[in-house]
Amino acid sequence: MFDLTFQTVDAAAAQKILADIASDISPVKLPADKTVLQSVDLPFYDEFKLYALSDTTLPQPNTRYMLYKPGDASLMNWTNEPIYSVNERAPIKIDRKTCIPYARFFFHYVRGQLGRFIIVEKPDEVVWLANANDKEKAEVASRLMPITYKGIGRDNLITLTATVVFKNALFKTDIKIAPFEMDVFDPEINAPEHFTIGQMKLTNEDLLLEELNVPVDPPPGEFG
Repeated sequence: MFDLTFQTVDAAAAQKILADIASDISPVKLPADKTVLQSVDLPFYDEFKLYALSDTTLPQPNTRYMLYKPGDASLMNWTNEPIYSVNERAPIKIDRKTCIPYARFFFHYVRGQLGRFIIVEKPDEVVWLANANDKEKAEVASRLMPITYKGIGRDNLITLTATVVFKNALFKTDIKIAPFEMDVFDPEINAPEHFTIGQMKLTNEDLLLEELNVPVDPPPGEFG
């Protein structure tokens, strides 16, 4: 589960940040006196923080997210591009201590048009529809596992294993993460595949259960 405790940025600092990011987030415009800023440190970045920008002139949901350090802002858009872009500038630390928090962060803020991969580790993290019964809840609960570090393989990629919900199905999958920029030989295409630092790849997907009574998120909009 991805859960962060954001801290409210005081008004004076918030005004300075909003002025600093104006050109970076264009054409998005945020009213300086009606936008609440909150921030949280991320263990894999030394300089960038994650910010929540809530435009209180709009009804909820009204919060955008960005990665920011003074002079450099990257507005999140639910694709991997802003994250990968910041990773190349940050710098980012991907190691045994930070790879699991990074994976949780990544899959929370990257939501594809065809569906979202939701890491689920405990039964109370699964969102059920009202018609879900105790039997299928128990079947899912028995198959969940904590996201687990498996080590660095011969390909030099960090490997994690996790259970994920995709659409209305539960999978067990390996998550590969590049701890640095590299080329990795892919036997499926019989050619090297280039990875930028922090780039993700899912492999060894194993379908555990399908046709679950869980909500299927629509494609992401501006606010998620």
